[in-house]
Amino acid sequence: MEEICLKSQGLEDVPDSVMNSNCKHLNLDFNDIFTLPSTFCENLTSLTILSINGNNLVTLPGNICLLSELHELYLKENYIAKLPETLGELKHLQELNLIGNQLKQLPENIHSLCQLVMLNVSENIIESLPNTFGNLECLSFLNLSYNSIEYLPESFGNLTNLKTLDLSSNSLMSLPDSFQNLPSLEILNLNSNKIKTLPDTFLSSHTLQKLVMCQNHLSHIPPWFSEMENIKEIYLSDNYLSKTPFPEEFGEKCLNLELLDLSGNNITGLPNSFGKLTNLSILDLGSSFDETGRNPILSNGNELVCLPNSFCNLKNLSKLELDENQIEVLPEEFGCLKNLTYLDLSKNKLKVLPESFGHFKQLRVCLLSMNYLTYLPPSFGMLKVVEELKLDSNLLEYLPESFENMVALKSLDLYNNKLTKVPEVVKKLKSLKHLELRGNDFGSSLEDLFNISFKPSYQKRDPNLEDNWRGRVRSDIKPDAWVEKKSDIPDRKCLENDSFREALTGAAALWRRHGEKDIRRNPKEFSDLAVNGIDFTAEKDLNSEPDDESEDWNADDFNFESPEILIEANVQDTLETGEVEYWDDDAESYSSKSSTACSSAKDVDPVEESDWETSSEEQFPNNFQRVYRHPSTKESSDDNMQFTPSDFHVQRISRPEVWCAVEEGQFDDAES
Repeated sequence: MEEICLKSQGLEDVPDSVMNSNCKHLNLDFNDIFTLPSTFCENLTSLTILSINGNNLVTLPGNICLLSELHELYLKENYIAKLPETLGELKHLQELNLIGNQLKQLPENIHSLCQLVMLNVSENIIESLPNTFGNLECLSFLNLSYNSIEYLPESFGNLTNLKTLDLSSNSLMSLPDSFQNLPSLEILNLNSNKIKTLPDTFLSSHTLQKLVMCQNHLSHIPPWFSEMENIKEIYLSDNYLSKTPFPEEFGEKCLNLELLDLSGNNITGLPNSFGKLTNLSILDLGSSFDETGRNPILSNGNELVCLPNSFCNLKNLSKLELDENQIEVLPEEFGCLKNLTYLDLSKNKLKVLPESFGHFKQLRVCLLSMNYLTYLPPSFGMLKVVEELKLDSNLLEYLPESFENMVALKSLDLYNNKLTKVPEVVKKLKSLKHLELRGNDFGSSLEDLFNISFKPSYQKRDPNLEDNWRGRVRSDIKPDAWVEKKSDIPDRKCLENDSFREALTGAAALWRRHGEKDIRRNPKEFSDLAVNGIDFTAEKDLNSEPDDESEDWNADDFNFESPEILIEANVQDTLETGEVEYWDDDAESYSSKSSTACSSAKDVDPVEESDWETSSEEQFPNNFQRVYRHPSTKESSDDNMQFTPSDFHVQRISRPEVWCAVEEGQFDDAES
């Protein structure tokens, strides 16, 4: 068998059938294996790929060197604290993955893995590397991130074939002099360290494609930054860069640059050659925090006061972040950035916007919060595809009439301005779903706001009772037609008569409203009267005293299509169900009485009390707290069979009457 996969089988030991096999690929990922027996390595000498990720291994067998044909070894997410020295004898090992273990150091002879190409030991607690680490001459991928490494050995510069190096989230304060000798690096990640300076020269400057050095202590940029001909992405946020950190030649050589992140520094200017970065697509010169983490008092951005005129030559720029700077004026040609889709100028000192601002034909997000804008240019309304616009915390007194052309606008923030009335143009924005107007001086004109119509922001759903919101009646939910005719009473005025309401108390369609006084007769009274042998079936006036000479009621004599007879029949049914508890009764349950009239009656499960409110215009409550199932409708010869008002319409219903339960508080947080 070439390959065996026993992934996620809950194994605590390696099965004997596996150790007696002759497989080459073995996958034991995500089991509960604590140890590998010595026979494991003795029997599986043909293994070329071994994967034991996500187990409980604490150590490896000392005879692991017997797996002499092993090319790939994956041991991530275990509890290994130390590797055996014999690991260095795996001469054919090319990939070693030890992510997420508890390693404090690597074996001194790890350099003996002469064929090792990929080494990943991130998320351990390694503090230092062996002095001979640089002898891994074939290594092209090295990930040492999320450890506690404070320094690199001088031999580190001998990793001449290294293309990807990740040293992020360590405690490095400096790099060895030999670091500049790495000639083949393409991706270098030194994020989240304490590095203050970089080497003055760097052999990889011509091959480097991605450089990540966020959250360090860099105060200046070395000259070789202008030599990175193939660089595409540079991340330098949250450093100590100040003034104009880039040399003038930076924009002339780095012509392939697509992303530049300089947020969270103290930069005051940019070189004039900056406009030559014509392939630049994303530029961040603002705050390193996102909008939700922005501090209204403290600034985390840069100190830019103006932008160079050449800045407008960045024709391919799609995302520009200049928030939390000191910019007072934008270049007149600022609108030439025609591919811009995201613009953030929040928390600057802008008083006016250039007339060309309306030329951003692709702009979808425009953030202008916390400036000193007193008006918007007439061309502002030409931003027809903008979906999100933030103008809060400015000095705006009105909006231009062209504002009504922003037909795609969905979110508009105008709070903390100088508006004295709701702008008329806002009422014409048919796509608007979110509008913020607080912090203005509307006075009594705020009532104009109620003339604004918005499309509902909640997702449209099938109009059924399950989608109703607790305590709120939705106009888009109506009872089915058969429900509206449930009681067969064409005129609701008849319900004003206490006798009719008393007779129909068992019908779900006529339950009393929330907070309404319970005018129904206590079922206990019926039970007591029935015990005394009093019969009410011949009553014509349901409020009058019972007549002892009335004849016994016979269900066969009734025409169930007649509402009047239906109501009278319900009275007798109420008499026979002395144990019925109404859905909203506050009184405690009535226990059954030892009565011949009630002894054969079937038990009726009480329905839980509900506090759901319904509209007084509806004939049927909009919500139910428990599943209601329709009683049997088959004819029965049992004289004691119970009839309730909901039984009389069931012949017109072709399917069972079932309402699903709604969990308590399920829609408490729903938006209105």
